[in-house]
Amino acid sequence: MSAPDYRKPGFAAGLRWLPAAAELLFSSFGPLAGLAALWLLVSMIAVIPLVGQLAMMLITPLLTAGAIAAFAQISSGRRPAPTMLFAAWSRPGLRNRLLALGVFGILGSLLALLALSSWLGSQVSSEQILAAQESAEAMARLIEQLSIGPLLLLPIGILAVVMAAMYFAIPLVMFHDVGTTGALAASLRAVLANWSAFLGFGLAAIVMVIALGFMFGIVTVPLTLALGAAGQMVAQIVFMLTAMLIQVLMAGTQWVAFASVFGSPGSGGSDDEDDQLLA
Repeated sequence: MSAPDYRKPGFAAGLRWLPAAAELLFSSFGPLAGLAALWLLVSMIAVIPLVGQLAMMLITPLLTAGAIAAFAQISSGRRPAPTMLFAAWSRPGLRNRLLALGVFGILGSLLALLALSSWLGSQVSSEQILAAQESAEAMARLIEQLSIGPLLLLPIGILAVVMAAMYFAIPLVMFHDVGTTGALAASLRAVLANWSAFLGFGLAAIVMVIALGFMFGIVTVPLTLALGAAGQMVAQIVFMLTAMLIQVLMAGTQWVAFASVFGSPGSGGSDDEDDQLLA
C-alpha cells in the first residue's frame, strides 16, 4: 500500500507537538507508566555485551510502534493496556516490516560509526585513542587537538538521514500497511518538507531537557548529600524511570507529529485485534 499524502503544518504546530504528547501522557498516566516499566524490563537485554545492544536496536521499532498505538488509542478516547507495547508482535507481516526497519537502523548506525572512525583516524592514532581511555586528563588533551572539519559532517548527515527516514516510517507501517522501503522514502520526504515544524519541535525538546535537568538536580543532589551511596542509588533509579517515561513521551510525540502531518488514522487496529492482544 502506498503512503498517504503529507501536509505542512508549520513551525507553530511543531512547537505544540511535545506539549500535546505530554497532555496525552498525563491523561492516561497509569497505563503508560506500566508500558514504560515493561519497556524498561525488555531493555535490560541491552546489558548483554554487543549482542544485547544489537537485539535492542532491532526490536526498538516494534516497541515504538506499540507505544505509538497506545497514544493513538488515548487520542480516540480509549484507555490502553500496558501490554499495548507488544501490539505489533502478534501480526507476522507487520512484525517483519518493523524488524526490517530495525535492520535499517542498525546498518545506518554502523555506516555512521565507520564515517566517524574515519574522521577520528585522520587526526589521531590508535595509540593516542587507547592512551586517552586511561585517564580523564588524557581524554581532554585528545579532544583539544581534534579539529571539526568537513569529514565530521558525514557521520552527522548519515545519522540525520536515518532518523528522518525512520521517524514516520514506523507509524506508516503500523497504521497504513506501507512497505518498508516505501515507508522510509515517504518519511524522509515528509520530514524534509516539514523542516520548519521539526525546528519548532526541536526548540520545545531543548526547553524540556533543560527544565528536566534542573528539576533532576534539585531532587537528586540533596538525596546524594544526605544519604551518600544510598542516595546515589535512589538517584540512578529515578534517572532510569524518568528516562523511560521520556522515551514513551517521545513515542507520543511521534504519534502527534504523524497525525499532524499525515492525518489521524484512528487507533491503529480494530477492536477485535485489541481484544486478541489483551487476551
